[in-house]
Amino acid sequence: MTDEIKKAQCEKNLYDYLRDYARKNPKKPYLITDDRTIDYGEALMLAEQTAARLMECGVEKGDLVALRAERCPSAALLAISLCVFGGIAVMTDAHFRADEYIGQTGVGIEPDFYLTSEDGSDGKWMLKDGDYSDICDITPADFGLDVSAVVSAHDLVRPDDPFSVIFTSGSTGASKAVMLSHVNCIANPVDAMPLFEEDENDRAVAMLPLNHVFGFAVVSCATFCGHDVVFPTEVTADAVLGAIEKFGVTVMYSVPTFFLDMLSGGKHKKFDISSLRLGLMAGGPFTADQMRFIEGELGLRLMPGYGMSECVGISTTAYSASVEERAAGVGRLYPMTECDIVGENGEKLAAGEEGEIRVKGPTLMLGYYGDAEAMKAAFDELGRLRTGDIGYFDPDGILHISGRLKDIIIRGGENISAGKIERALLSLPGVYQAAAVGVRDEKYGETPCAMVVPKEGAKLTEDGLKKSLASCLSGHEIPERIKITSAFPLTSSGKPDKQKMKEMF
Repeated sequence: MTDEIKKAQCEKNLYDYLRDYARKNPKKPYLITDDRTIDYGEALMLAEQTAARLMECGVEKGDLVALRAERCPSAALLAISLCVFGGIAVMTDAHFRADEYIGQTGVGIEPDFYLTSEDGSDGKWMLKDGDYSDICDITPADFGLDVSAVVSAHDLVRPDDPFSVIFTSGSTGASKAVMLSHVNCIANPVDAMPLFEEDENDRAVAMLPLNHVFGFAVVSCATFCGHDVVFPTEVTADAVLGAIEKFGVTVMYSVPTFFLDMLSGGKHKKFDISSLRLGLMAGGPFTADQMRFIEGELGLRLMPGYGMSECVGISTTAYSASVEERAAGVGRLYPMTECDIVGENGEKLAAGEEGEIRVKGPTLMLGYYGDAEAMKAAFDELGRLRTGDIGYFDPDGILHISGRLKDIIIRGGENISAGKIERALLSLPGVYQAAAVGVRDEKYGETPCAMVVPKEGAKLTEDGLKKSLASCLSGHEIPERIKITSAFPLTSSGKPDKQKMKEMF
């Protein structure tokens, strides 16, 4: 695909793609639950009518609208409705009241409006003002409104205009408000879909929260391709496997912990999941052996991915690549992404040399909302994002992640990589999952500690693990304590919650 074609594709937003496919095939399924299927034609009507209602209530281009990002069709349509005329969706965690979530982020963002469903048991969505007082009912429905003003307003929306605000998970530090543009949202599927060979014949399953880039990417990629998305009632292994069987899901995006949970105890063997062809796995560490195991058990082609809230897509592999290539690291760079490995003095490093990963490209964020200092620190003099991740390129151009600059444990002045400890633990027989954290210590400042989930039937002990680690870690790198547990505490996006782990120690 030529750069000119990709550039033209990036100049359209989610509403444009929804409208294109609705006109092409209005009866094609788009958003699916156990109770209802919304086709492309109905989705377009709902998006335009809802946009008209929002504008009628005073919401304008550039307004910050906090959206309670439930993992459901209504929340997805409300986000698209805002992008019709340039409203900015501030995505909030649906486990909390929208105003409470905004307050606890500590960012200091003040939405002009709120779109929330927390007060209605029947799925009612209310528009509230900045003081959290009700304005009107915005439950998606055929309002019978004139949408000509909506269409005119859409003509004023530009690709580089803000589309959404996503709060980083804060799993290893303080949360930040990442502002993404329409281009940031669309450039990811523009680059990824040809690599994934994903098209209008696919059907995805939405398991991740819509207030995270990885979760919303399921909706944006489906809308770009013109295929449908299934929203399971619950996000448990059994519920997702049941949805795959019932609806013939072909594509799933998830984190390593969930893929492994699907296999725990042979859960996957109780369901017909033969429709699955593609899995994208990102959002946490995994080994090549784990990847081959998951791929073999689920009968799909599993592809690694690397990205973040600040830069939605950085690297992945092609669907056609061999299993050896797909299991080698986190893939090659997305075609429109630039990346350098940089040393301590800012010098560009050669293949095989380990340093900080710095990136730029069309999926790179507009910036951090209201935090000029964080913005200044996030970018270097060449406009590259300082990812805070440590990695290297191998001779074949495949990117490997070694750990995080911020995931460094400083024990008595010595820097210890949490990622190195995790990889060492994952290499041991009987270890299913592993996570390492730095725990405050009066003598050393910090000491490394770890949590381990054993494989089914494995009998692990703390002393046995420590003895095994002696062959691959230095003495000061071996965790002071190792907790063996049945499951990790997780963030809402499914990543190991290292802040909670520290508290547990």
